[in-house]
Amino acid sequence: MKKILIITLVLTFTALQGLGQSDLTIKPYTFKNSAGVEVPAELGEFTVQENRSSGGDKRIKLSFVRFKSTNPNPGSPIVYLAGGPGGSGISTAKGARFKLFMALRAVADVIAFDQRGTGLSNEIPGCSNSATFPLDEPGSIESYTNEMKKATKLCLAFWKEKGTDVSAYNTRESASDLEDLRRALGIPKISLWGISYGSHLGFNFIKRFESSIDKVVLVGLEGPDHTIKMPALTDGFLKNLSEKLEADKAASAQYPELMGMMKTVHERLRENPLKVKTKDPRSGTEFEVGISEFDVQLVTSFIFVKNPSDSKNLPRAYKKMLDGDFTEIALMVAGLRQFAGRVQAMPFAMDAMSGISERRWKRVLKESDKAILGRSTNFPFPDVSMGLGLPDLGDEFRKNPKSSVDALFFSGTLDGRTFIPSAKELIKGFKNGTHVIIDGAGHDMFMSTPDVERLMLDFFNGKKVKAQRLVIPVPAFTLMN
Repeated sequence: MKKILIITLVLTFTALQGLGQSDLTIKPYTFKNSAGVEVPAELGEFTVQENRSSGGDKRIKLSFVRFKSTNPNPGSPIVYLAGGPGGSGISTAKGARFKLFMALRAVADVIAFDQRGTGLSNEIPGCSNSATFPLDEPGSIESYTNEMKKATKLCLAFWKEKGTDVSAYNTRESASDLEDLRRALGIPKISLWGISYGSHLGFNFIKRFESSIDKVVLVGLEGPDHTIKMPALTDGFLKNLSEKLEADKAASAQYPELMGMMKTVHERLRENPLKVKTKDPRSGTEFEVGISEFDVQLVTSFIFVKNPSDSKNLPRAYKKMLDGDFTEIALMVAGLRQFAGRVQAMPFAMDAMSGISERRWKRVLKESDKAILGRSTNFPFPDVSMGLGLPDLGDEFRKNPKSSVDALFFSGTLDGRTFIPSAKELIKGFKNGTHVIIDGAGHDMFMSTPDVERLMLDFFNGKKVKAQRLVIPVPAFTLMN
């Protein structure tokens, strides 16, 4: 009996070493949110291989904050997966979703996880090379792509020189990190809670580690082959927004046909790109900005369509352009060019390697010819990553999951980033999946209505949640002065 016990202990210790559990550290931590509220928590760190597929020896440190459950009999820990890619789970917990993190403690421990290359899990040196775009020239897909590729190549060379294997910052490796986290904590199962890119990561984890999962709640669904969005679905979003606009009497009187107005502005710019003088609101300095159809499409995709709080300003912006006033949009174009020039390792690599299937890419190109926003919703991908040598994860990676895991999915009708038809396509593969649609919600819908928290708590507590459609008020559209 004694001999059996010794052998068991030796085998257990060996297994723990193989899983990398021996380097897990957890220490008390005072967590402070953005409002200054402090709560006791734990800060955990563990290491994983940077690149499992290459078998390299380099290890990287991953961090998480654990909020201990208030339940005397807690369920499986709930791990939060931030969106982006590039979002920090720990930083997310400091913001508006802090309340939800705290509420979920009634079910289980809640873990704010910083994925590799983000937040406290980011050991990649910052690259100072960035793309520069001449402000006074109208932009094009080609001009943006060429400049961004130049900067990206320089950054890839810089990271290689500094010893970072950028090819290791992909969704497969990140999903394996989650499994290593579970093993390091010594727990049989974890539950997942994620949004946007976090759902993309979650779907890969479900496909490969389903036996490690208790329950899943995902919002703003980005499927394995949904990194590049379909232009026709963006048009569908604009149609939904137009219907909300028509229901607003004051706004519809000023903006009778949103999509027609947008098409007219784009057609004019396609024929005659502009150079517009505008002023920096902080310094008062006057400068000139070149504006093309593609510039306005980019601004619309990146500033106006994510949430209703953004979209409420879209009709006014286009009416001003229709009337010949481009001063406000010029400031946005200038700001976007400054932001677009930055190259960050994790966000770039994750999207580049998730890629797109050839069949879907052909559909994107075909749809973009007629779509109001063209291919701007996805830009700069896949254009900027083509030919840079980063490995594509392949069509097997991009297949939708089929799973019997208990899953609760949320979608918003006014989400301009991820779309309900795509969500329905994904949910078909979930035998025990439930879809909740929130009419009037955008991409960041966790805090859009208290019903989201209520349904999540019910679900994680094991209660039956029915498929349903919730309706919430839409912010009033911004009127002309």
